[in-house]
Amino acid sequence: MHNSGSALIRGARSLWQARARFSSTISGSSGIPPESRMSWMLLPTKKITKSNIEGEGRTAGQSTTDLLTKAGYIYQSSAGIYTLMPLAQRVIQKIELIIDEEMRRVGGQKLAMPNLLTPDNWKKTGRWQSTGDELFSFKDRKNATMLLGPTHEEEVTAIVKDMVRSYRQYPLRLYQTTRKFRDEARPRAGLLRGREFMMKDMYTFDVGKEQAIETFHAMEVAYRRCFDRIGVAYAVAEADSGNIGGSLSKEFHFVNQSGEDTLLACKGCGYTANEERALSKSPANERTGAGQNKRYVARVVEGSDGKVVKQRIVEVAHGHEPSVLKIKRVWPIKPNQRLEVAEVAADHDGSSSEAPSSVTTFEQLLLDDCAAEARNGCSTDEAVRGDWHIAKAGDGCGECSGVLEAQRAIEVGHIFYLGDKYSKALDLSVLYQGQREYVQMGCFGIGVSRVLQAAAECSSVEGRGLRWPLSIAPYLASVVPVAENSGTKAEEEVYMVLGSVCVHGAHIFKDNVLVDDRDYLSAGFRLNDAQLMGIPLTIVLGSGFAESGQVEVQLRVPGMQSMPENVSSASTTSDGYEHRARVRVEELGQFLSQVLESHCVALGMAQAV
Repeated sequence: MHNSGSALIRGARSLWQARARFSSTISGSSGIPPESRMSWMLLPTKKITKSNIEGEGRTAGQSTTDLLTKAGYIYQSSAGIYTLMPLAQRVIQKIELIIDEEMRRVGGQKLAMPNLLTPDNWKKTGRWQSTGDELFSFKDRKNATMLLGPTHEEEVTAIVKDMVRSYRQYPLRLYQTTRKFRDEARPRAGLLRGREFMMKDMYTFDVGKEQAIETFHAMEVAYRRCFDRIGVAYAVAEADSGNIGGSLSKEFHFVNQSGEDTLLACKGCGYTANEERALSKSPANERTGAGQNKRYVARVVEGSDGKVVKQRIVEVAHGHEPSVLKIKRVWPIKPNQRLEVAEVAADHDGSSSEAPSSVTTFEQLLLDDCAAEARNGCSTDEAVRGDWHIAKAGDGCGECSGVLEAQRAIEVGHIFYLGDKYSKALDLSVLYQGQREYVQMGCFGIGVSRVLQAAAECSSVEGRGLRWPLSIAPYLASVVPVAENSGTKAEEEVYMVLGSVCVHGAHIFKDNVLVDDRDYLSAGFRLNDAQLMGIPLTIVLGSGFAESGQVEVQLRVPGMQSMPENVSSASTTSDGYEHRARVRVEELGQFLSQVLESHCVALGMAQAV
């Protein structure tokens, strides 16, 4: 027993000594923690030039993917599947922090639902059939079908149905941030269109429609706060609900020319909508005559042979195309059916001898508002008037007398009022005020990994590396000693000064400073890395530091067009993209406080840190 106790004491002493040696090894005599030292980081950067991020036939989104790869943020495992490296994880954590704070402000409760799901509830809602090939599904060892969740409406509805018994337990706001899966036919643009992605999705439950609509608008405000704090210019657009369902839907986009989506916006009244959803009028509010109409036949078909179930004629004004999404709103189809639209000759009756059909008659004509009258003498009174066309730039605004303008954008968020689509299918109801009604739902998503790449796309300048918004940058400052005699004490001195900087009441550089102590690399390589990684501030310790105590501050901050006037006693230069200043180290804190407090993005950054 005595020998056993002595062995334990010796083992504990050895462990303590090993820990002390390890701590001494990683810190040395410096107060800089290992997580802030680049010599301890997995950072597989590559030299970046304008020529090697461009390529014939390559899009801007692909170039940003290359840039994120070269800067050590992501690693491609296979088509549409990426590893998020340590730097990217820090960006993701800051995005999540902003989202978590804003979701809690509206009563959100965070949970974690499984990504491995059974198809039972998906079959009840009809989405097992309608989602199609984008759904990852497989058989387990017991030959049971399983799926990888692309979204969790069915799962969260089943949870609430099983656990909530009274109207007094509503409203509920449940959300998660997790990985999702979608079997993209053509993965592209890195994290923007991958097969595995990170997403925040909130699901809301209310006892009535009025309360659910109020929740929808409250969530829109919360989303605006999220994107205000992230610090990238964005637009909010009316949108189609797609396969998610529901009758009210808005998208959040980062405005950028490389985006896959087209938004139509009116400067007169501020109306903005996705081109698929946008309402428009003919220029100058003039309807075209019947002779200028284009005639289409819309058919609901099913089965592999395309059997026609029902059909109707659609007429739109010349210069427009019919909108399948708008037609579907008044002509619902089943999950196993699809809507096909084809142009026919102006004098054609729309019948087809090729498509198998069990119907020989046409339902009521859909006549677009931009057309004055129907062709072939069809009575306008017999037609269903409406906006049946796809809007385009130059059309009149559907809300005022203005004109719609087009802009490209990257979708980063989407909010839906779902109504009772899922609660009815899964029988989630509540007894309220003497009546049993289906619970009203909403869902609200932010593509977290999409925000990472979209922010990089929108904030960077081609050929000059990344440039992160202050609120989500992996680190706010990088200290780069380039003089041979700068030494560890110089790095530590600047590190401590940065830690004491206060902006709008927040010590924003705490745990946000990176020290490039990789003395085995050249000064040029390390300075190139600081620019490539997009760290907003680079503090260069050159020969001037040893001689006069001066450091060079390089600022690359999106939206900062020029340096504020009369900041400290610094000598500054600027090219509109990068701003440089020479500052004595004892004035560095005051200089940075003045610069960042004068910059509007610092407000959002200070809240997020």
